[in-house]
Amino acid sequence: MVKLDLRSPYDAKQYPFLNQWDTDYRANFEMYQEEIDRLTYQLQRSQRGFTLMGSWLYPAFHQRDFLLLDIYKKKQVIGKINQDEVEAFKAINSDIADDLNKTFNASFYVPKAGLFSGLGLNVFAHFFNLQYSFRIGLLVVPVLTDYALRKLDTSAYHNSLEFLSWLTEYRTARARLEFDSHKLQERQAQIFQRFRHLTKVTKPVHEVYDDLIKVISKLPQEDI
Repeated sequence: MVKLDLRSPYDAKQYPFLNQWDTDYRANFEMYQEEIDRLTYQLQRSQRGFTLMGSWLYPAFHQRDFLLLDIYKKKQVIGKINQDEVEAFKAINSDIADDLNKTFNASFYVPKAGLFSGLGLNVFAHFFNLQYSFRIGLLVVPVLTDYALRKLDTSAYHNSLEFLSWLTEYRTARARLEFDSHKLQERQAQIFQRFRHLTKVTKPVHEVYDDLIKVISKLPQEDI
């Protein structure tokens, strides 16, 4: 496995955002690479028929693993998700925090629907005085069904992948803007100097622009 130097080559004072992103990437690279390698090996075994039923289940019954593989590749690039980024994405998906928790198992899942259904069935069984072994089954089956439905539901994985793709593009644009900011300032200064040289105007460019807008706005409509 590739071992990355934990020190970022980007100066923390000159490029604070890029330095933090690169530092998080390097710190978490190995952890996510282990997950990527594990999922890749698991899918390869399934494709070659080394597991129960083997290639008969591939790829239809491995869509969750394919999604997780893409998610961990994106997460590896991100390094670490910040809370303010999650809050910003809530304008697009208000349930993104819950989707991320489901995807990365950040919190223990309580099968509330299964528990309530099982308890309701046990109340029903009590009135008919059914055997206790049967009552236990009426509680266990809904709970297991709840877990199974959650396991098969991949909507959270799709939503998390959408968020990570958006976050990658957002960070790339922000890092590029920070990295090239001095070039933009230099280019802006060159344009201002060229403008003053051609027009012989000493006022700042934005003031000249404001004056031009005022003149145009006062012209008769047919003269524009």
